[in-house]
Amino acid sequence: MKKSKTIKDAYKDYAAENNAVKGIDKHFNIDYRTYKKVCLAFNKKVSDEILTSAFEFKMPSTIGRIRIKKLKASKTQRRVDWDTTKKNNVKVYHLNFHTDENYYKWFWHKQKHIFKNKSAYSFTPTRNNKRTLAKLLKENKVEFFN
Repeated sequence: MKKSKTIKDAYKDYAAENNAVKGIDKHFNIDYRTYKKVCLAFNKKVSDEILTSAFEFKMPSTIGRIRIKKLKASKTQRRVDWDTTKKNNVKVYHLNFHTDENYYKWFWHKQKHIFKNKSAYSFTPTRNNKRTLAKLLKENKVEFFN
């Protein structure tokens, strides 16, 4: 299996594409540091909008949308509270009273979009984005949709 793509891989493609195009504006020929700063700033802005405004980000080239999805937990989907379970020797579940027994997750909606081998691709949010989502939910700062 091939490793995940990084900003460095994207920059190599960007640089190769810009070198291949004749008469391109000099402002588009940027170094890796500048390219990385732009990408990180863009990703930060998008994730902040998704987290604070329940924004749904539509990715280019019809590869789908990313958003926070609200799910109603059924009896089989409840998460085990392992810390309390180990202390009491009885399986205890998280009840999520602070979210009305719902749970939330980052969701890449790609089902209706057409591109090759889409089942081979996945999206994993950063740890910081997961923690920020948990914090916002505990503070009841934002409401997400199904």
